[in-house]
Amino acid sequence: MHKIASQYGVVTEFRDVDDLCFKWQVETPAGGLPPYEQIALGSLGRLADDVALVGRGDDGAFEFLYGGGAFEAWLGASLRGLRLDGLERNYRDAIRDALETAHARGTPAATIARSIRDGLVRTSEVVAFPLSSHWGVTLFLAFARERASKHDLVDAIYRATDDGLATLAAVHAGRRIVDFDIVSLNASASRLFGGAERDLQWRRLSEIAPAWMTNGAFEQLAAIFHSATHDTFEVAHRSAEGAAMHLRLAAAPMGDLVGLTLTDVTPLKAREASFRLLFESNPMPMWVHDPRSLRIVSVNDAAVAHYGYERERFLGSSLFDLYAEEEWPAVAIAHENPASRRPTDRIWANRTADGRAIKVQNYAREIIFDDRPAILLAIVDVTEQREQAARIAHLAHHDPLTGLANRVLFRARLTEGLQRLDGAEDRLAVLYLDLDGFKDVNDAFGHPIGDRLLIAVAERLRETLQPGDVVARVGGDEFAIVQFGAGAREADRLAERIVSALGVAYEIDGHTVAVGASVGISAAPADSDDADTLLKNADIALYRAKADGRGLHRFFEPEMAASILVRRSLEADLRHALLAGEFQIYYQPLIDIESNRIVAAEALLRWFHPVRGSVPPNDFIPLAEETGLIMPIGEWVLREACREAAGWPEPIGVCVNLSPAQFRSRALVQSVLSALAASGLAPQRLELEITESVLLAENHSNLAVLHQLRSLGVCISMDDFGTGYSSLSYLRSFPFDKIKIDRSFVKELPENHECGAIVRAVAGIGQCLGVATVAEGVETREQLARLREEGCTQMQGFLFSRPAPATDLRRMLADPSERWADVVNAA
Repeated sequence: MHKIASQYGVVTEFRDVDDLCFKWQVETPAGGLPPYEQIALGSLGRLADDVALVGRGDDGAFEFLYGGGAFEAWLGASLRGLRLDGLERNYRDAIRDALETAHARGTPAATIARSIRDGLVRTSEVVAFPLSSHWGVTLFLAFARERASKHDLVDAIYRATDDGLATLAAVHAGRRIVDFDIVSLNASASRLFGGAERDLQWRRLSEIAPAWMTNGAFEQLAAIFHSATHDTFEVAHRSAEGAAMHLRLAAAPMGDLVGLTLTDVTPLKAREASFRLLFESNPMPMWVHDPRSLRIVSVNDAAVAHYGYERERFLGSSLFDLYAEEEWPAVAIAHENPASRRPTDRIWANRTADGRAIKVQNYAREIIFDDRPAILLAIVDVTEQREQAARIAHLAHHDPLTGLANRVLFRARLTEGLQRLDGAEDRLAVLYLDLDGFKDVNDAFGHPIGDRLLIAVAERLRETLQPGDVVARVGGDEFAIVQFGAGAREADRLAERIVSALGVAYEIDGHTVAVGASVGISAAPADSDDADTLLKNADIALYRAKADGRGLHRFFEPEMAASILVRRSLEADLRHALLAGEFQIYYQPLIDIESNRIVAAEALLRWFHPVRGSVPPNDFIPLAEETGLIMPIGEWVLREACREAAGWPEPIGVCVNLSPAQFRSRALVQSVLSALAASGLAPQRLELEITESVLLAENHSNLAVLHQLRSLGVCISMDDFGTGYSSLSYLRSFPFDKIKIDRSFVKELPENHECGAIVRAVAGIGQCLGVATVAEGVETREQLARLREEGCTQMQGFLFSRPAPATDLRRMLADPSERWADVVNAA
């Protein structure tokens, strides 16, 4: 047992397991589990092939989220989305035991899984590692690898027997036999009867084997004596130590004596039971045949199914019916020479019932079957074995979902292409792409639709490429292409074709699905002649394409690497900011222009970095969305804003923006309820602002969440109204409490008449629906006058107040109600 693994009770023969236990231990925080990202992402190396990621479905059952090639080959199945209950019982029970133990103890846990393949019992180690995730659920990293030791089932079938000899004399009472005297017996018989030879001789059978007088053995012996014919039968017997035995008695009359041969068939009985069990239910095709005639005398279900003959037809056959004609001389020689029956690498040609030719290996054993010598022949179909090996090799180098090359094969082909570059005219391009909006598809329609979408994308990519180019799936929705002989012009054209082809809507299971693609490009030898560097550079260029607006392609430029480092540094700082207390909430008041009073204040997040200073929200909010950090940050803002607003004069409310990511969380309603309960803020004083993008994805589900929030008593506002193509349809779908007119329409007032018309229309809609309309970004008296003229009821902007710390807002709330009267009246 390895040192680290033993601390968790994990018995292993693999150093990799010990190393993974060490890594799990190092990354484990006090009182918690190590993060999924630290253990399972990017640093598994060769272990990635032997592990799978496991989570729980909606019903609590375990299901696989990802599986390495060796793990999938071990189970013989593609794992993505596969439920644990779908596996064969030997795998399912072992993996479940490890997962449940790891979950209960909160530490790595191990079990052993056994399987039968090619006639061998194989033992595999299964180790489960519990991990935390930023989704708030426990994930498990499962390791599985087969141990080197294997055990032959066929060898377990055969055992030896002992014989004894005795002579009996009948004891008569009139013409009736009432007992038998032991006239003579040998040492083996004495051992079976349980005494010394001299002590047993001349004693009655009823004394030394009293059970025989009542279990039918005495009657059988008496019948043999009277009929003067020999017979063989079996009898239950107990040894001197009380152990149950089975004896085979071969009795032959000799005048007034009976000769008795006693054979201890207890091991034979056990062997026969074991043989029947192993033979009949063994998944390996087997049969028993007569060594002289080569006729089949018994066959198991696996052989019947494998060869396709009816059982009666099989039992009426000989080896010559099963082996190809060219094998007949070798078959005859092999069975005439016992030495040639031992397992060899000899491949035999067989025929199935439908005439299909198969290649097999024979494993023969001499046995006793129905008291006669026989040959037990086990068959290994190496045709299937070789096909399976080819499939495993394919899985090791191809993505099991799409059939595209995987990262390993892609890198090998790219390296080969780089090695062939010779001279200034030789070149190639690497294109790295991912799908824009793929996560929304998974969230809206589920992973099965997402998987079918990836298959459709792979097919379009194949159709887009020229013969000889290589495309691979290298991540969830990430693909890479090596375009041989391509310069900048050819790569540019290919990228345009890819973006265009992948952007056409897909019809999948009755759903219309739309995604886009962004592409990054690096070229050899201009950018590098190293495979890893080219992939990294293309990935950097892909990031630039996504940052520039998505649905684009960009070529790698050296200065891009510096911007990536800046972004990653910013991301690292952002992960630390919440714990370090670097966030503050500023509040910008909303003014009712009729009463000149503050009716609410919008909570706006600010980040004050100790070195960077004030980081603009436009720089860190999108990054928080992409990394998932918006979830804990958003919950903090919600709790803090409710706590602060609880101290304001009633009925002044607080407005909190919700991101699309928060809507994808099932815990949103509970988070709002918890924030209200902890702060004591009345629900009607909390106003949640959403944008149209929240409703674009998973429309029905998000509408249901909005209704749940409304049922709590909170107010719902549509923010940035008018910037989306279907804002009006959402006003029909959900009764919003407030509409906020986007600042882009306010900015150009009063000069831009089109913007004025839009504001007038929105204000009119608000009046018709009986909801408030808020104009954002009000900076001048002229804008205020025009907005009031068009019917807006509330204003927000620098004209009234910039976003300010909570202490400043409290001072504003303490001022008389006429604070903004001059501004409003002057307008």
